[in-house]
Amino acid sequence: MSDSIMILGEVLGDVFPEQTVIGGAPYNVARHCHAFGLPVHFLTAIGQDALGERIVAEMQASGVPTEGVQHSERLPTGQVKVHLGPDGHRFEILDQQAYDDLQWPPVEALTLKHPPRLVYFGSLALRHAPMQALAAQWLALCQPATVLCDINLRAPWYDAESVRMALQAADILKINHEELPEVCKLLGLPGAADVNELARRLLMVCGLTEMFVTCGEEGSFWLDRFGQGFRVPPVRLSTAFVDSVGAGDAYTSVVIRGLLAGWSRPTILTRAASFAASICGIRGAVPAAADFYDDFL
Repeated sequence: MSDSIMILGEVLGDVFPEQTVIGGAPYNVARHCHAFGLPVHFLTAIGQDALGERIVAEMQASGVPTEGVQHSERLPTGQVKVHLGPDGHRFEILDQQAYDDLQWPPVEALTLKHPPRLVYFGSLALRHAPMQALAAQWLALCQPATVLCDINLRAPWYDAESVRMALQAADILKINHEELPEVCKLLGLPGAADVNELARRLLMVCGLTEMFVTCGEEGSFWLDRFGQGFRVPPVRLSTAFVDSVGAGDAYTSVVIRGLLAGWSRPTILTRAASFAASICGIRGAVPAAADFYDDFL
C-alpha cells in the first residue's frame, strides 16, 4: 500500500461582500497536506463556470493534483454566501451545488490507480442520499485504509442518519467541543456535564479507535478505545489574531501527517495545535505564500 491520501468532499467559494475566497474543509485539508509533501488526491466536483476555472487554476498553481476534480454538467460550483451583521457572520450554504454531484466511475478509477493508506471525508459532503451511497461504495473500495472523519455540522445540512453513517464508517474522528454534544444528542446518547465523558461515550458507541477533540481557547485532547488520553493547553499566538477560519482544518492536516509518519499522539496534538494557531494569524484558511509552511516542515 502507498502513502497516498484520498480526500472526498466540497470545494466552494465563500462569497463575502467584497471578495470570494476559495474554501471548504476538505479542500483546505488537501492544500495543507500537499504543502507538507504528502501525496494527496482530492475527489470533488465543480461547475462549468468562472469560479470552477478559478479553483482549478489555484490548485494547479499550488501543485495540488486536479485529476480527481470532476465537472458537473448540471450544477454550479459550490458557494457559501457570507452575510455580515452586527452579531457577526451568518453563512448561507447553498443547495444543489456541483460537489453534491460526484459520479462513481471517475472516483473508482482514481481510487484503484492510487490505493490510499488513509482517507478523509467531511460530513457536509454527505448531506444528500446519492453522495451518501457513493461515499459508502468508495470507503468499501478503499479498505483497508484508515478512515478519518471530520464532523462539520452546518445547519440545516445534517441529520441523525447522515451523522450516524459518517461515524460508523470512521476509524478516527476529529470533532470540536461544540459539535460533540450535538452529535451525542442526535444519536440519542445520554448527556454529560464533562466533555471528556461525552467523547468517551461516543467513541465506544460508534466503535471508533481514537478521537481528536479541539476545544478552542481550551486547547485540545485525544482519547482512544483503551481508555488512554492526553490533553494539550492552547498555544499562545506569536502574531496578532486575525481570524479562526480554517483553524480546525489546519489541525486536521497535521493529525493526518502525524498518523502517516507514526508520531506519538502527544506530538501530534502539540504540533497540530501550533499549526492551527499560526493559521489564526492570517486572513482565511490557507496561506498565500508557500514559505509559510517552512517552520512546520
